[in-house]
Amino acid sequence: MIDKLSIDDVPENLKGVACAIGIDAFRNLIKCAGGTSLYLPSIRCISKPVRDRLIRESFCGDYREMALRFGISEVSVRKIVSKKS
Repeated sequence: MIDKLSIDDVPENLKGVACAIGIDAFRNLIKCAGGTSLYLPSIRCISKPVRDRLIRESFCGDYREMALRFGISEVSVRKIVSKKS
């Protein structure tokens, strides 16, 4: 039955999700997580590990430049660079 689900069948409060990911992906999401509470992290939260990796990969000794480039403090850059991934 779920294979016949169209965008018109999706409840209004979920249409935005279905449109954003596509009806096929929405069907798969329902199959794997339907009926559960699903938490989706914010962009900021999910992007932080990527930002930290980019800082470590591109760090060339200038904490100030990295802080300005990524919009964080020099102390934060130092903490990120000193952490081993």
